[in-house]
Amino acid sequence: MKYVSNGFSPKMLNPNKQLDVIIELSSYDEIQDNKNELISSIGHQNIADHLQIEKNRMNIILDKGDTLYLVSPQKDDYEKFNYRRITIQ
Repeated sequence: MKYVSNGFSPKMLNPNKQLDVIIELSSYDEIQDNKNELISSIGHQNIADHLQIEKNRMNIILDKGDTLYLVSPQKDDYEKFNYRRITIQ
């Protein structure tokens, strides 16, 4: 599955499996290219608006083969965002 979220925690990982997590830089454009495949778990309206994706606060459990796009505001400017791609192996 592919998800987009404004948060990530180890609690999101399947607790019954040993998983490897790869965190890489991503971009607004990469998220837009994958937009039709993404399940939104974004809980902040401003980030949902920025991505033009539905706000949909929900809990997710990540497993092998899943990808999570993480979008978070920059600390010094909440109008700018950081993008990460988290791949679960």
